[in-house]
Amino acid sequence: MDSILEIQRQTHEDIERFHRALYTLLSRPQVTHSHNLQNEHKASQILDRLFSRVATLNDLYHDEDARKTELDALSSPSHQNDLSEFYARLHKIQDHHNKYPDAVPLASDFEIAAFLEEPVQDGDEEFEEEDRTCNLTSTYH
Repeated sequence: MDSILEIQRQTHEDIERFHRALYTLLSRPQVTHSHNLQNEHKASQILDRLFSRVATLNDLYHDEDARKTELDALSSPSHQNDLSEFYARLHKIQDHHNKYPDAVPLASDFEIAAFLEEPVQDGDEEFEEEDRTCNLTSTYH
C-alpha cells in the first residue's frame, strides 16, 4: 500500500496534468463547428476527471488520523531497523513488478493523450477525401 503522502503527491501531479491538457485542448484554433463541439465535450470530460481527483485529494487531506500516523512514523527518531523497513518495501515493489511486468505506471498519461488526439472528421469529409484519392488514381491509370 502506498503511503498517504505519496498518494497525495500523485494526485497533485494528475491534477496538474489535467490542467495542462485542458489548456492545450482549449487553446487549439477550431475550424468547424463540429470540431469545436467535439473539443467542448472533451473539455467537459477532462473537467469531470479533474474534479474527481480534487475531491479525492480533499478527502485525503481531511483524513487527519492517517496523515498524523504517517507523519509521526516519518519524524520518529531513527532506529537501527531503518534499512530493514526499506528492504521490506523494496521487496514488495519487486514482487509487484515481477507479477505485473507490463503494468502501466501512469494510466492518466494515456487517458490525457486520448483526449488530445485530433478530432474525428465528419463522414462527409472522409468521403470527399476518398473521392479525391480515387480521381487521382484513375487519371494515372
